[in-house]
Amino acid sequence: MDHASEELITFRTSLCGKLCTILYVGLRAVFRFIIWTLNNLYCIPVHFCWLFLLQPLKWIAKDKYWFIEGIMFRWLLSMVCLWSYSTGYHVVEVGDDFLDLIEERTLVLFNHQSTADVPLIMAAFNSREGLSNNIMWIMDHVFKLTNFGLVSLAHGDFFIHGGPKYRDASLLELGSHLAKFYMPRKRKWLVLFPEGGFLKNKIQASHRYADKNNLPKLNNVAYPRIGALKVIMDAAAADHHSDGSDKIKYLLDVTIAYPGGRPIDLQTIFGGWRPSCDTVFYYRKFNIEEVPRERDALESWLFQRYQEKEDILQEYYNTGRFPVLPTPHNPEHQHESIRTLPGSRVVHDPIDFILRHCFYIASTWLWLQIFYWIYLSLSRLLW
Repeated sequence: MDHASEELITFRTSLCGKLCTILYVGLRAVFRFIIWTLNNLYCIPVHFCWLFLLQPLKWIAKDKYWFIEGIMFRWLLSMVCLWSYSTGYHVVEVGDDFLDLIEERTLVLFNHQSTADVPLIMAAFNSREGLSNNIMWIMDHVFKLTNFGLVSLAHGDFFIHGGPKYRDASLLELGSHLAKFYMPRKRKWLVLFPEGGFLKNKIQASHRYADKNNLPKLNNVAYPRIGALKVIMDAAAADHHSDGSDKIKYLLDVTIAYPGGRPIDLQTIFGGWRPSCDTVFYYRKFNIEEVPRERDALESWLFQRYQEKEDILQEYYNTGRFPVLPTPHNPEHQHESIRTLPGSRVVHDPIDFILRHCFYIASTWLWLQIFYWIYLSLSRLLW
C-alpha cells in the first residue's frame, strides 16, 4: 500500500470518528431536550396543584404554609440542579466559608454573565439543607416569561424592570415588596445581580460609563447599578441605630468564573453538547454594618468590589488561581481569622434526585386521576 492510500484511509477513519461523535452528541442533545421538557411538564403543574390544595392553610396558619412551600420549592429546584449535574457542569466553591450564614439574613451579590448563572447558583445553594427554601431572588423581569417564572412568582421572588422608563417605579415596588414579602415571610438570603443584565449586553455601556466618569474600564464584569442595592440597604439592612435582630446582617459577594472566560448558557445545560467543566464561585464575606449607607459612598464601595472582581477574574483566567484579597475580617491579606472553603465541587445526593422524581411522577398520576374523576362526575351531572 502506497503512502497516499495510507493517508486516505487515515483521513476516512478520522472523518468517520468525527461524524460519529457529532451524531452521538446531537442525539444525546435531542434526548436531553425531550427528557427535560417532559420533566417540566410533570413537575411544574403538579407543584401548583399541591399549592392550590394548601391554600386554606395559607389563611389559617400562614407560617406553616410558607414553610411547606419553601420545602416544595427546594424539591422543584433539585430538578433544575439535575439538568447541569447530569452532564458534569459542576460548581466549585472557593474563598470565605459562608456556611455559618445559612440561618442569617444575608444579601448575596453575583456578577451576571449568562443564562446559566441562575441554574448553577440553584445547584450550589440547593445542596445545603434549608438554604434554597429561604431565598428570595431579585431577577430581571424577562425571567418571568421562562418556565420557572410562575414558580418564582408564587414563591415571592421579585422581577425588576431596567431602563429609565421603568426604573424608578420598579425600585419603589422593590421597597414595598421587601416590606410585604421578604421581611414577614422570614426569608434569609436575598440574591441580587447588580449589573442589571448579562455581561455581553452591558459591557459597551459600562465602557462608556467608565470613559465618562474617568474610571478604569472593566472587561470581565460591568459597572453595577446602585439603585436596587440602595433600596435594600435602606429597607432591610441592620445598622448601629436600630434593632437589627430581624434585618440583613451580612453581605456575601460572589464572583462567578467560567472556564476560560467562556460562559455556558441554558441551552448548553439542556443539550449537554459542551464538554464537562467546572464553574468556580469565589466567596467574600462582609458585615453589613461595614457597607456604607450614603449613596455616593455606597456606589464607591460597590464599584471597588467590581474592580476587584475584574482583577480576580483576570488572574484566574491567566493563571488558574484566585488572589487572596483583603476583607474587613482579613485586612492583612491573611486567612487565619476566617475559615475558607477547600475548593471542592458541590455534591448532590443521587437518592434525593430519585425520590423527588418518584414524588412528581406519582403526583402527576394522582392528579390526572383526580381530574379525570372530576371530568366524569361533571359529565354525568350535565348530560
